[in-house]
Amino acid sequence: MARYKIILSLFVLIFIVSGCGTKRQYFTPETLSGKVSYDGSLPASIMDSVRDGATLENGQIITNKGLSDVILPEGFVYLGEDNNRYIAASKCGEISIVDAAKNVVYTHKFDITVASARLKGNLLALVLGSNEIVLVDIKTKSELLKLKQDDVFVLDSRIASPYFLGDLIVFPTLDGKLVIVDLQTLKPIRDVVVSNEKFFGNIIYLQVLGDRLVAATKSKVVSINPKSMSFLDADVRDVIVLENRIFVFTKDGKVILTDADLKVLKEKKFTFATFSGTIHGDFIYMIEKGGYIIATDLDLISMNVYKLPDEIETHIFTTGDTLYYKNHFFKLNKKQ
Repeated sequence: MARYKIILSLFVLIFIVSGCGTKRQYFTPETLSGKVSYDGSLPASIMDSVRDGATLENGQIITNKGLSDVILPEGFVYLGEDNNRYIAASKCGEISIVDAAKNVVYTHKFDITVASARLKGNLLALVLGSNEIVLVDIKTKSELLKLKQDDVFVLDSRIASPYFLGDLIVFPTLDGKLVIVDLQTLKPIRDVVVSNEKFFGNIIYLQVLGDRLVAATKSKVVSINPKSMSFLDADVRDVIVLENRIFVFTKDGKVILTDADLKVLKEKKFTFATFSGTIHGDFIYMIEKGGYIIATDLDLISMNVYKLPDEIETHIFTTGDTLYYKNHFFKLNKKQ
């Protein structure tokens, strides 16, 4: 009996210690520079968001240009836009392109969910949930390219979209690669392995600025130009590329400023901060999950923290100087 009591006591102690060890700690600013308030309301709350836009519960969408009057078919969410043509997908593998007059330009049913998409002219580039890359001519409704990549098990919800780059298409795969396809031959000409993790290893960020391509997975950032390729290991939450600077935001509240070749210039740590989103202009604005906006200059020298009306608990979308959250929005440069 005594031995049983000792074992039971040890079990309870371990449970208490482990429980305390996993307790979430929150970002708490030393000082506040002010508060922000909502500037207005949306017709409905945000139900889904991607890097380039968001879908409201009533089917309306928000793009990088702001709130649109376009209403998507029921059960569809926004994936992207090209010349007032809007790409939408359902969880059942259907994809639809709707124009500004709400006419359906193209529709198709795949056997699996569409993970990401990009449209340019008549060409629709897709990454399917099966990790297949697909190129479709929406005018002739013909499949120009379909290539299966390695199987993946679990995905990060932040999925990058394909990128049209002159006569090339860059496909960000779900197993951490960039597959570069020549539009003239419709064949891959190069693969770049960013990371090879089977769990949550998909490309979460892809951007091209000039002759430089920057991509990231949850654990690595790559910067590619015609002469060189550089890597940075980090626990990546988000990335911003501004001319010759790259800002990497990590999951543990760190901001890493690098040059274009990912050489670290400066770091700034915000203890216990969890970044939910970032936008930029003359300043960098980091949206912190606990309900704060952390503003910094482009050299990470001056810092100001502002209180949001709410903690971030659901989808947000940011574009320009505007933050969209739930069924509200406000301008980041309007402070009280």
